Amino acid sequence: MLSNFHYQSYQEFAAILDELQANANSAQLDFTQLRRVFEQAQQLFRQQIVTMDTSNLAPSVASRVHSYHTEIDKQLRLLGVDVSFLQAARQPATIAARKARVFTRIQTLINYCQVLLKVGE
Repeated sequence: MLSNFHYQSYQEFAAILDELQANANSAQLDFTQLRRVFEQAQQLFRQQIVTMDTSNLAPSVASRVHSYHTEIDKQLRLLGVDVSFLQAARQPATIAARKARVFTRIQTLINYCQVLLKVGE
């Protein structure tokens, strides 16, 4: 079972991801806002989540948590690239394809976060 701090950090991360998804899905895409919220998510993940002390968790749970952290880190890095490519896109078809990729990547991150929150229950 996760500590309250762990659980709250994941909840905060999930809320930022929801905001990021809403920004990415808006009709009038604001790249500055999208980048700002992405950087918030990345900063929270690096400062609060990756640095969590998991020594109080059962070894099997700690192993799962670390695996999800590794996947989240990878997805965040790829999302950063996708956001940059989306911002550079000019053609409507390219914008739509890259926006869909960003949306899918954010959904993957949300799913990972939901799994981690279930570990905390």
